[in-house]
Amino acid sequence: MVAETSGADILVVDDDPLIRATLTAALSSRGYRATATDDPRSLSAQADPDAVVLDAILPNCSLSECLGLLGHRSDGSRRPILVLSGSLTPPVDLAGTGIGYLTKPIPLGVFLDAVAELVASTSRAET
Repeated sequence: MVAETSGADILVVDDDPLIRATLTAALSSRGYRATATDDPRSLSAQADPDAVVLDAILPNCSLSECLGLLGHRSDGSRRPILVLSGSLTPPVDLAGTGIGYLTKPIPLGVFLDAVAELVASTSRAET
């Protein structure tokens, strides 16, 4: 199990309200500040999450477009992203990008460990 990294702002982007609610509740239970949306284009300019959990298939935004919208912080540094998909193969080539990928259905423990590792690896890279 990965060490808990609480307090980070995590944005969940998914078009399924039940998945958004489940993931934000799980993240909040670990001390993350979790928010959710079904449309990454609706985010205000002030929104600058520490990491993003992103559904691979959204009706209003291709994965490539979403990665472009969400992939960088306001300071220009790369924002960690964890892509979730029902497909065993990512819809775009993620090799060498540092973007995480998990296949649904995902046990919550596995999901939370992946988020903790993503946030921890970013924290290590910044120090």
